[in-house]
Amino acid sequence: MTSMTRRRFLGQVGRASGCLACAGVLPVGLGGCASVPWASYERTGSRITLPLSAFDDTDGVLLDLPDRPAPLYVHRAAGIDGEERFTAVLTLCMHQGCTAAPQGSRIVCPCHGSEYAQDGTLLRGPSERDLIRFPATVTDERVWIHLNGVEDG
Repeated sequence: MTSMTRRRFLGQVGRASGCLACAGVLPVGLGGCASVPWASYERTGSRITLPLSAFDDTDGVLLDLPDRPAPLYVHRAAGIDGEERFTAVLTLCMHQGCTAAPQGSRIVCPCHGSEYAQDGTLLRGPSERDLIRFPATVTDERVWIHLNGVEDG
């Protein structure tokens, strides 16, 4: 039996409460995340694909990846050139590992208040790093996310 440190315990509680809040189970002041839908996807090795139609009624979706410590948030935004751009970020807060959740135009950590832009860029600490980003491309009416191609923030 291994002992659990206070930090590890708080991280696990934070991840669990973030997931439950985002699922709408806990009223933790993250009402904005309850409106972000979960999307179905296909996975082949380190690539995930989801149809563009997943974004018909929303600009962002959450993906439950069993081998990751937090959901993936995929966001659609218009680029300067008018082209649609997609970003994919792991919602694991870079401060102490709690699960952050989309809330309005930001991704917010319920544990200590770190805030990120929807592309994962750090806006406000205590975190000192951006969220982990994955390259996302669009072809043939599908969004492709490359999980082995982590992008620097």
